[in-house]
Amino acid sequence: MSAWGKRLRIGFYGALVLSPIAGLLVHPKVHFSWQVLPFFSAAYGFVGCIVIILGSKGLGHYWLQKKEDYYEKQK
Repeated sequence: MSAWGKRLRIGFYGALVLSPIAGLLVHPKVHFSWQVLPFFSAAYGFVGCIVIILGSKGLGHYWLQKKEDYYEKQK
């Protein structure tokens, strides 16, 4: 790996470590009681991404995807 790639990887890992620490130090304006929980936004975002991925896979499988012999049946 090049020197630039190593620095980029260290930067990403550093941001990964500093992000939760910054979340503990900064106190955002809270609108709902569950937003007080530590790492709520990260967990909510992660679950949201999983739902989007599984939903799009299900949509593609059950609605968009055609069977292998789809065009042969039309002849």
